[in-house]
This record gives sequence, C-alpha cells and structure tokens, in this order.
Amino acid sequence: KDYVVLNFQFLTLAQSSKLWNNLRGMMSSHPFLFYILLGLEILYSIDKGRAKVIGIVRKLVLGLVLAICGLAPISASDVVVQADSPTGFEVYVMTVGDTVVKLCPKAGANAYSISVDGVEYLRQPESLEQLPGVGYGNPVLYPMPNRVKNSEFTFGGQRVRFEPNAGGNFIHGLVNRHHWAVDSVLKQPDHVSVRCSASFENGEELARLFPFPHVIYLTVTVRANSVRWTYQVDNSQGQASVPFGFALHPYFIYQGERAETYLTIPATHWMQSTQQLPSGKLVPASELDYSLGKPLSLAGTRFDDVFWGMTPERQTLIDFRGAQRQVEIAASAEFTHLVVWTPDRPYFGVESQTCSTDAHNLHADGFQEAAHLQICPPGDRLSGWVEYSFPAKR
Repeated sequence: KDYVVLNFQFLTLAQSSKLWNNLRGMMSSHPFLFYILLGLEILYSIDKGRAKVIGIVRKLVLGLVLAICGLAPISASDVVVQADSPTGFEVYVMTVGDTVVKLCPKAGANAYSISVDGVEYLRQPESLEQLPGVGYGNPVLYPMPNRVKNSEFTFGGQRVRFEPNAGGNFIHGLVNRHHWAVDSVLKQPDHVSVRCSASFENGEELARLFPFPHVIYLTVTVRANSVRWTYQVDNSQGQASVPFGFALHPYFIYQGERAETYLTIPATHWMQSTQQLPSGKLVPASELDYSLGKPLSLAGTRFDDVFWGMTPERQTLIDFRGAQRQVEIAASAEFTHLVVWTPDRPYFGVESQTCSTDAHNLHADGFQEAAHLQICPPGDRLSGWVEYSFPAKR
C-alpha cells in the first residue's frame, strides 16, 4: 500500500513537469532503473520487518531517478497522426523533447512547421488548404529545383515540356502538391522518422509529366534540436537514366529584427544570371562586392541568387543575433548549390540544392560542372541529405 501511495505521489510530481517526458526516455534507454525499483519491492514483500529501511532506500532511489531525469539530455519521443477535417490531410506530429515537427505527406511531404523550445521557425498557413504548392513551411522541389527555361529540356534524346507557371518558364518541380505515400514510421527513444514515397513509375501521373520511371523516397528524421531530410532516388527497376535535382525551399521567418539577422554563405562562387536563369558562368567570391563565408546582415538585401561550391565541411549559418538563436544548415556532398532569396517580406529562403537552377538545360549546353545535374543510372539508387540544427539559445 505504501509503495502504491509513494509511486502515485512520484508520478503526480513527474507528470506535473517536464521531468515526466525525460523519465519516459530514461526508462526506455536505462531499464536497469526499473529493475532496481522492482528488486526493492521484492525485498519489501519478503521481509516486512525491514520495511522502514527498504522504504527509505526506495525513496532515495526514486529521488536519484528524478535527479537523473531532470538533468539527462535524453528526451521522450513520439509520432502522433492528426486529421485535418477541412482538407482530409493527415498531419504527422513528430516530437523529440522540445523539438516538434509537423509533416503533411498529402501536401507535398511538406515539413511545414518546426518548433524548438516553443519557437516556430517557418512561415505558417492560416489553414492547410493553403499548404499544397509553395509559399509556406518547407516545400520539396523535385525533380527540377527552381526554374526551367522556356518550360522545357531535352535529355537522352527525349524532349520534355511543362505547362509554364512563371512567365514562360516552369518553376519549383512536380511534387510540392503531390500526395506522397507514407511507407513507415519509426519511433526510438532519441529520434523519430517518417518515410514517404512518390512514384514516377509507368502509369502514374508523375510519369506522364516526367517520363523517366523511378521512385523517390523521402525520410524526415527528428532529433532533439535537429531535423534531417534524406532522399533516395530508386532506379533499380529502370531501363534508362533518371536526370534529377532535389532541393528544399524553406520559408524562414525572422526571429527579431531583420537588421540583426546575419547569414553566412560558405560558397566559393556566384552564378551569373539573367532574370534568375543562370548563364553557366561561375564568378569567384573574390570578384563580388560582398563577402562569402563571412556573416552578412540581411538588412536591405534583395537576393534571388544561386551560389556554387558548397561542401559538407562548411555549413550555412543563419544567426538571429537579436533573438540569440541560430539555424545551422548542413548537407551531404550532393548539395553543391545554395539559393538565397531575401524579398521585402517577413520571411526569406535559404535553399539547399543538389544542382543549379535550370540544371537540365545547362547540362545539355555543356556546363556540366556548374549544373551538377544528378543522373541515376538504370539499376542504381542515389541519395543525399540536408539537416537543420538549432543550437541552444545563447
């Protein structure tokens, strides 16, 4: 009876604070704590004559558990599926400690909300009806990131044409409105993930628009203070190469004043462009009137530019100095390009790309290095990743 009362008091205390979340993670990762308590209860049952002693020890162990849980970095993790009645969309709420990500597979697999310590980092729609396409959250751009000049390209002797949606050009790929399938959900004590897929196989609508049969998989993984997107282009059953590019288009909202927001672009070159369409010429950082690789205030900037020469060793950094918050953007070697977009609005874009804008046409025109078009041979799979990290507030 005393044990039940003691545990009731313990659970009441734990559930009334963040300790309860940490306790769940601790018990999952360190089951020996549970067995210590269980062993003490067995001793209590066997020898009631020592009940007071055992009770004291048990309280000490419970106090130790509480102290460990309060200090331990291990956090509770979960994935909860919520239904949005106006749209019928399912939202996967992915939580690890104080990091919460909302993913909507049927709206382009958009991880449209990233909240860390209660702070939202992405532009939010008023309703999920606005989410498909671009404009909110963090849309996925595939298989042609950004613009396609004159809405067409030729690859392997095959001409592909799209319906223009940006003047005479086509922009932002084919999957940002697509209903991605959810293939699996993984829950671990220190991370959670959701794996989605979009099929370009024969007979699918996407294959009609982009006639290179394959499947793309996207895994969104959440850990405490970080989110990672991992793509895999699967051409293992294909008969022809798949030319593609992958990118994310985050709509970051300013934390504090724009003048106190600094961006470090660790690129080596700027891509010469006309009306946001690169010519293929790479301009070295030394020839620019601003510094690459050093913090640059976004006050007064109007970037809509493509940068080249990104490497995994050099991370992009968004520093909200006034709010004392940062976003670190790391990526695999596939992501050689970065698009920076700073309109006169309360949000901006720092877009990791595996290729240039208009990569298919630049590749065909002989600018293979500048384009960095990804080509997945038949029978093969290609993958890469982008990760956002949110260091603790300084």
